[in-house]
Amino acid sequence: MKTKFALCAGVGSLILASTASAGFSGLVAEEFSVSGTNILGQSWDLDVVRIYAQLENAGDRLDAVYGSADNPLFINTSGEFYQNAAGGDTSLQINAALFGVYNSVEYDTFVTIGNLSSTDDALLVQAVDFSNFDTEVATSNGTWTVTPDDAQGEAGADGRVLIGQFSFAAGTGGLSSMDGLVNMQGKNADGSNWTALNQWVPAPGALALLGLAGVAGRRRRRH
Repeated sequence: MKTKFALCAGVGSLILASTASAGFSGLVAEEFSVSGTNILGQSWDLDVVRIYAQLENAGDRLDAVYGSADNPLFINTSGEFYQNAAGGDTSLQINAALFGVYNSVEYDTFVTIGNLSSTDDALLVQAVDFSNFDTEVATSNGTWTVTPDDAQGEAGADGRVLIGQFSFAAGTGGLSSMDGLVNMQGKNADGSNWTALNQWVPAPGALALLGLAGVAGRRRRRH
């Protein structure tokens, strides 16, 4: 059966304000809608959010996204993250060989550094809690990371490095349903290190624009 695939209109991006050491500019959220029909004739329709670390220069890099006892990490939704049965929790489990037949797996919900699939993926994951990934990923003593030699951590010409893709059945969630805190560290092209702690997803500066009044008042979760 011929596979059908349609990319819907409505791609947009939003810079999420942040404060951190030199080298890190903030978080960027990109939203788009996508739909298609897989090889079994099953139709699907998703809203996709991609979260990026925005670095200052091409050649700067992201090495780790992490949570600690003092600075826990969580990304959650008041809706429900889409979970594809052929996908997984991280980019290591996203098989690009399936994109042509079981095409919705490309838009599964997963965390990453820089990669959209397992192809040439050197991601390392330690002590991250995916047990409730229908609604949340969290850690207070874990990380997803790459080594300083792994090219996937390097920012391209746009200065962005992907840290996660979060998808929803169409009309059931999106960026407006999400919040969280993440911590990151990396290295600038000049060899200096940068660190970003307690970065909001979405950031407080984006709340009014997103219509998310009250998010900043939610209790920060600890795990």
